[in-house]
Amino acid sequence: MSKAQQTRDALRTQARNLFWTRGYSNVSLREISAAAGVDVALVSRYFGSKRGLFEATLADLPGIDSNAVSDVPTLIDAVVRLFAEAPRDGAHASPTALILMNAHDPEVGAAIRDLYNEKWQVPLSRIIGDPGRAALFSAAMLGVSVAEKSLHLTGIAPPGSACYAAQMRALLNAAVELRAAERPDPEPPTPPSRSTAASP
Repeated sequence: MSKAQQTRDALRTQARNLFWTRGYSNVSLREISAAAGVDVALVSRYFGSKRGLFEATLADLPGIDSNAVSDVPTLIDAVVRLFAEAPRDGAHASPTALILMNAHDPEVGAAIRDLYNEKWQVPLSRIIGDPGRAALFSAAMLGVSVAEKSLHLTGIAPPGSACYAAQMRALLNAAVELRAAERPDPEPPTPPSRSTAASP
C-alpha cells in the first residue's frame, strides 16, 4: 500500500471514529489529523474539506439491498445477523452512533437523514410493502441498538447469543405484523379552536 493510501485510510478511520461518536460540529480537523498522526493540510489534499472527509466516512454505513432481500423473513434474518455480528470492541464507531450524533447537525443532518432513507427506509418500504410498518421496523431496529449501546439496559441479552437474536427477531416481527388499524393516524390531531381552548 502506498504512503498516500495509508494516509487517506488513517484520516478516514480517525474521522469516522470522531465524527460518528462526537458529532460533526464537535470535531476539528486538527483533532482528526493529530489522531491519524499526519499534517492537517493533508485533509485538503485528499478530501478537499472537512465535509468531504465526513462524506468519505459514510461509505462505511451498511444498508439493505432490496434486490437481494426479497421478503420479510429474509429481511429479518439479515438484520438480526447484521446486528448480532457487528463489532463491539470499541475500535469502530457504530452506525447508530453516527445517526444519534449527526442526524440533527445543522450542516450534515439532512445528508444523514437522506442517506438513511436511501440505504434503509426506501428498501425497507419496498420489502415490507408499507411505509408505516417500515418506519416501525427502523424504530425497533435502532431502538435495540440504543438500548444496548447507549442505555446499557441489562434486559438486553448479550450480543451474538441466541437470546439476543430471539429478542431482536420478536421486536422486528412485531413491527411488521402490526395491523393497519393499530397504527396511529398519520395526520396530527386538529388543535382546538381558540374559542374552546382552555386558557393557560
